[in-house]
Amino acid sequence: MSCPKSKLISAYLDQEMELREKTAFEAHVPDCNVCSQKLVELRSLRAAFSSSVHHQAPYGFATRVMARTRAMDSPSPSPLPSGERIKVRGGFVPLFIGFAEAAVLLMVISAGIFAGTIMTNGSPSMKKMNMASSLSFDLFDATPPGSLGGAYLAMTEVKYEK
Repeated sequence: MSCPKSKLISAYLDQEMELREKTAFEAHVPDCNVCSQKLVELRSLRAAFSSSVHHQAPYGFATRVMARTRAMDSPSPSPLPSGERIKVRGGFVPLFIGFAEAAVLLMVISAGIFAGTIMTNGSPSMKKMNMASSLSFDLFDATPPGSLGGAYLAMTEVKYEK
């Protein structure tokens, strides 16, 4: 469960409430388990932090931090002569660059798909050539003399001639 008045605990502990609000909150806490438990937890947390050891920052720490933030906020030196700056009007240039990047990316992806298709299936003209060559009798070339295939053909031809 939660209580909407539990948000006031921090302001109560920091003594940021007006007297009327403070007395109303103090009257509410004993009747609300959520607020009383959170009040005890925050008080113990506050006590733990207040009893911790405080360390002093080194001498000049704040000055160095402020100098670095000023250096980060100041514009970098311009590479153009006499400190001129390039002015970009509107959002056309960044928009154009975004579209150009997307177009290049799509071209690279398309080229990859096309190259992969050709590598796996071959080009359409090669498919036609492969189809025609598979139906041709040029596949059945004579075997070289003295080869095992030639000997086999020689033995089988004799069988069928009779």
